[in-house]
Amino acid sequence: MPTYSPNMKLCATCALWAGARKTNATRAFVTTASPTTRGECMGGGHNHHQTPAAATCHKYEQWPVLR
Repeated sequence: MPTYSPNMKLCATCALWAGARKTNATRAFVTTASPTTRGECMGGGHNHHQTPAAATCHKYEQWPVLR
């Protein structure tokens, strides 16, 4: 299970990514099932495309769960 910090501006930590992910109990990290987990971008730089959790773009918005 890959783990991502909220400081990492990746799809896995972005509010616009609709992929499967979870936070730990303290909401300090985000995890995905595998490094190849993909999800639909919902309005970001890859709008309506399946993007991997580790992808980046210029329209990043931090996932509110992490605040």
